[in-house]
Amino acid sequence: MISPQAKQGLAVCLCLLSGCLKETAIDRQAVIESENWQAESSVISLESPQPWLEDLESPRLEVLVKQALAGNPVLMAAESRWRIAQAQRDISGAPLKPRFEAGAEVGRQRLNQFTRDRFGLNITASWEADVWGRLSNTARAAIEDEKAFAADYRAARLSLAANVARTWFAIIEVDLQERLAGKTAEIFRKSEQVIEERYRRGLNSALDVRLARTDVATAENEITRRQREKDGLIRKLDVLLGRYPVGHLKIPDYLPPIKQRVPAGLPSQLLARRPDLVAAEHRLTAAGERLQAARKNRLPSIRLTTSGGLASSELGQLLDWDSLVWSLLAGITQPIFEGGRLDAEQALAEARHGEAWANYAQAVLVAFKEVETALAAEDHYTRQAEQLYQATQEASQAAELALEQYQNGLIDIITLLQAQRRAFETERNLIRIRRERLDNRIALYLALGGDFSPIQAESTGKGKQNP
Repeated sequence: MISPQAKQGLAVCLCLLSGCLKETAIDRQAVIESENWQAESSVISLESPQPWLEDLESPRLEVLVKQALAGNPVLMAAESRWRIAQAQRDISGAPLKPRFEAGAEVGRQRLNQFTRDRFGLNITASWEADVWGRLSNTARAAIEDEKAFAADYRAARLSLAANVARTWFAIIEVDLQERLAGKTAEIFRKSEQVIEERYRRGLNSALDVRLARTDVATAENEITRRQREKDGLIRKLDVLLGRYPVGHLKIPDYLPPIKQRVPAGLPSQLLARRPDLVAAEHRLTAAGERLQAARKNRLPSIRLTTSGGLASSELGQLLDWDSLVWSLLAGITQPIFEGGRLDAEQALAEARHGEAWANYAQAVLVAFKEVETALAAEDHYTRQAEQLYQATQEASQAAELALEQYQNGLIDIITLLQAQRRAFETERNLIRIRRERLDNRIALYLALGGDFSPIQAESTGKGKQNP
C-alpha cells in the first residue's frame, strides 16, 4: 500500500504536470506548470533550432534512421498493436448503435395426414439504451486505449531513431579508437627500435627492451579488441535497420559536432509531447472510464427489440402484404444476484485505476529526472571535452620530448613509457567523451520527446511525425 504521505508527495509533482488529476480525464494543455528546469544550461540559444537529427550534423545518420523506420520489425510490431487498438476501439463503440439481422427460413411440417410448408423472411433490430452512460464509458475507454497505443508507436519511432544514432556514433568511436591504437602501436614500435639500438650499444638493460615490447603487444591487443567491438556494433546496427547482419559498413573518420546549443530557459512544457507520458495519461483516463462503467453495471439496462418480415405457407404468396408479420418488445433488466461478480469487477477496475495512476506518477517523475540529468550533464561534457583536448595537446608534445631526451640519455625508460602511455590515454578519453556528449544530447531529445521547438499539434498518422 502507498502511504498517504507518499501519495501527497506524488500529488505535488503531478499538480506541476497537470494542475490536478481528474478522475477520468486530464487537461493536456495544462501539462507542466513550472516555467523552467532547475538544472539550466549556461549556453546561448541559436535563433533557429533544427530538428534533432539535423542538429547532429550527420547526413548519413539521417539516411540510416529512415531505413530503420521503414524496415525495423520491432517498430512494425508496435504499429500492429496500434492497428489492433483501432479495431478494438471500433468494436467497443458498436453496442452504442442499433443491431440489425436479416434471415430467411424454409420449413415443412407433417401433422396427421397433412403436410404444411412454411416460408419466411425477417429482419430483427435490437438496441440497448445507454441511459446511464455505461456503454459510452466503455467506448471512451477504448478510444483512450487507441490513443495510448498511438503514443506507444510514436515512442517506438523515437526510441528506434535514438538507438540507431547511438549505435552509429558508437561504431565511429570504436573505429577511431582502433585507428588510435594502430597509431600508438606504430609509435611504440619506433620506440622499441630506439631502445633495442641503445641496448645493443650497451646504453641500457634488457629490462628496457622487455617493457617496450610489452607496450607494443598491448597496443596490438587493443587493435584486435576494437575490431571485435566494431564488428558486433555494425551487426547490431544491421538488425536495427531490419536487414541481415552482414557486418560491413563504410565509417567516417570523425565524430560530428553538435550544431545547436541548448536554449537558455528551456520550457518544461515541452514534456507535454513526450510519447510515454501521453500514453500513460491516456491509459489513466481509460482506467477511469472503465471504473465508471464497472460502477454502473449495477444499474438496470433497457433493451428494445423489434422484428418484422413476411411469412406464408406458399412461396408465391411470400411477397404479399397480407403475409406481413411484426413484433415489438421492450425490456428492462436489473442485476439482483451475480455471486459477487459485480463487486469483484468493481474492485478490479479500482485496482487497475490505482495502478494506472501510479504508472502515470512514475512516468512523470522519471521524465523530470531524465531531463534534469541530461541538462546538468550538458555543460559537464562540454568542459570535459575542452579540458581533455588541452591535455591531449600537452601529452602529445610531452611524449615527443620524452623520446628525444631518452635518446640523449637524459631520462630513463620508465619516464619515456609513462609519457607515451599518458598521450595515448588522454587522446582515447577525448574520443570517448566526444561520443558520450553525443549520447547525452540524444538522451536529452528522448527525455523531451523531440527537439527544442515549441510543442506541435499531436499527430498519429503514419509517416506524418518526426522520429
